[in-house]
Amino acid sequence: MSLKKLQTKLKYEFKNIELLKLALTHKSSNNSLNNERLEFLGDSILNSVISIFLFKKFPSEKEGLLTMMRSHIVKGETLTSKANEIGLIDFIQLSKGTANLSKNRKNSILEGSIESIIGAVFLDSSWDGANDLILSLFKKELSLIESNQEFRDSKTELQELLQSKKYELPKYITKESVDGFNSFIKLGNKSYEAYGNSKRQAEIAVAKVALENLKSHNA
Repeated sequence: MSLKKLQTKLKYEFKNIELLKLALTHKSSNNSLNNERLEFLGDSILNSVISIFLFKKFPSEKEGLLTMMRSHIVKGETLTSKANEIGLIDFIQLSKGTANLSKNRKNSILEGSIESIIGAVFLDSSWDGANDLILSLFKKELSLIESNQEFRDSKTELQELLQSKKYELPKYITKESVDGFNSFIKLGNKSYEAYGNSKRQAEIAVAKVALENLKSHNA
């Protein structure tokens, strides 16, 4: 598929198209030349841009709340949603085996690719270029964010629910895989599994699966 179409969706035209191609190359496709370094760079820039935005928008809020607000905006689910909005999966270079993974297993790849594109835009232009891309991508989330929202992640919510019922807290078993991290927990006689782009995201994801199951049975 033409990269021009992707650039139109991103509202950014690359001067060096090779940077965009690299940002779309998953390690399963090329183990030595892939988007991992760009992902590392993009993750740092994304967090910095969102931090600056929140710092300016909420001048009276404390560090703890600002951190929760930032985590709420840049969480894996939001990154995956952004990737799906622009049809990013159609542009990512994957090995045949990875391309056949389930949709859930591909979520961590989508998250990383959004971050790698941010890193590529930064190298292709400047801080301002990456800043504009991020503010455009997250325009809806940033416009809706308020300091009186509930910002607990699923892992925290699950812990509080189990503590309130005096149940034993789960032990998270999280292992790195080819496409991210797999996390497992057991509650009673039920086991749950989920995937994430990082260990933290995988544990939050598996806690969400467990929470949804518990809530559906208590409804």
